[in-house]
Amino acid sequence: MTPRILVTGADGFTGRHLVDYLRKNTRHRLYCSSINPNLADMHCCDLTSSRAAYRLLKEVKPDQIYHLAGSFTQKYEVDYPVNVTSTRNILDGLLRLKLQTRVLLVGSAAEYGAIRPGDNPVRETQPLNPWSVYGLTKVFQTHLMCYYCSLYQMDIVMARTFNLSGIGLPPALFVGKLYEQIKAYKDGDISVIQVGNLDNYRDYIPVEKAVEKYVKIMDCGLKGNIYHVASGRPIQMRALLTRILKEQQVPMHAVSKALLQIKVVMTCPQYTPILQNSTRWADAADVCSIHRAGTVEVAIAPKKKFIRG
Repeated sequence: MTPRILVTGADGFTGRHLVDYLRKNTRHRLYCSSINPNLADMHCCDLTSSRAAYRLLKEVKPDQIYHLAGSFTQKYEVDYPVNVTSTRNILDGLLRLKLQTRVLLVGSAAEYGAIRPGDNPVRETQPLNPWSVYGLTKVFQTHLMCYYCSLYQMDIVMARTFNLSGIGLPPALFVGKLYEQIKAYKDGDISVIQVGNLDNYRDYIPVEKAVEKYVKIMDCGLKGNIYHVASGRPIQMRALLTRILKEQQVPMHAVSKALLQIKVVMTCPQYTPILQNSTRWADAADVCSIHRAGTVEVAIAPKKKFIRG
């Protein structure tokens, strides 16, 4: 019997890429859901409603669920229902239906909050200390996974994702806002591209690579485990800006020059893969220190557990 896959949030930025990857690379029966579906073959479902979530699960009876439905408004009354309540409704629905479904949840590096220099490279066991509403709701989601795995022995894994890159990201994020401004610049709607602080370092992974790792974690990850989804190579925002401008054939002088004068020095130790066991392996990711004006700022550098193969 052909396995059945359900992707929630399938018409979102990451969801579209995951659905495309699954259609090209698997032979599973694929079911997609969204609260505002834009495709005829997509299920309309408000997962914040326990009844709606139950009806969807009863109809699809999925073998696997990629739970990508999420919210990043930084408003508690919006993000909590979408990021937390929807997750609980899915897990409760599976229990009621007695389905042995494997579930992949998508976490976030925002769960870690501020990182001290000595904590890099960050491990999945790093204490969670969110500094944003979004990060807080993702911590709640992580605790739900731990609870349902421990109490009900449910088959759940988590892909804790760092920063995604790609055209189509929401403008609330740096990359999404940059692409939005680049389009406006090319269309002649604006004459200058405005950016914020370019001296920070972040770990960015292309969305196409991220969804590949989601599938690998779904197929091979250990129940109850959390896996970092990241490149393992922190990049300065200035370098990321330069790369995207070059890719889009936009000159650097289109960016406000006043924001391009910050000088930083970065030190990174050697990047060393470390074999853990026959099931998964970890990367000792770069420790990234930024020295400026006598202070030290540290970017999160993930220490990743990846599936072999």
